[in-house]
Amino acid sequence: MSHIILTGATGLVGSAVLQHALSSPSISKVSILSRRPVAAADGNPKANVIIHKDFTSYPPELLHQLSGASACIWAQGISSMGMKEDEYTIITKTYPLAAAEAFKGIPVKGKFNFVYVSGSGADQNGKASQMFGRVKGDAEKQLLGIASSRPTFSVYNLRPAAIDPGKTWIAERKQNLLEKVFFSGAAPLLRPFMSSIFITTEKLAEVSVALALGDGEKVTGKGIDPDGYTIENIGIRRMAGL
Repeated sequence: MSHIILTGATGLVGSAVLQHALSSPSISKVSILSRRPVAAADGNPKANVIIHKDFTSYPPELLHQLSGASACIWAQGISSMGMKEDEYTIITKTYPLAAAEAFKGIPVKGKFNFVYVSGSGADQNGKASQMFGRVKGDAEKQLLGIASSRPTFSVYNLRPAAIDPGKTWIAERKQNLLEKVFFSGAAPLLRPFMSSIFITTEKLAEVSVALALGDGEKVTGKGIDPDGYTIENIGIRRMAGL
């Protein structure tokens, strides 16, 4: 059974990943890096919550706690709405790059898989018109660069489009006005005609965990970019059996 690392466990995607990982018979331990306690992990023997305040630093004592891990699902993130580019860049690019540099040295038998939850519209060529696309695209590119220099380290960039939280999440969590209007009003009308842009948190979590537990090799098929490691929303849906 596998030991995986997870960030963003209190967020939309990360909380779904946590639930799926804790229920997976293939996972024995989930080390959760979080700035605050994670209520969903309370009492679960698989969960190891590590309070971590500085996501640019991974001292030896922290890496010791992560020893034995063979994958990381980086679900930490934030909406770019209303944010300055430098602040958004720190969270979206600086943090995962620092983690990847640290985790690439964790000894593994096969490959260490780093699954980065990016987003539709990310552009590794720096040509995106929107700030989030440029920043996420550059994060993807640099993560792939780290992987190319380390044969035992693989990176998968996931690009979900409209992440559907479902009614339970809408009822139980706070969300911004745009999310509330879209998923409560527009989404039900669009799903029958534009199903390809949607992915549920459960299915996104399922694919994230499958990649984390996989062999670290390239994936192929519709919705997969030529590099074999960047997966568009349509590819995520296909891998989830939708």
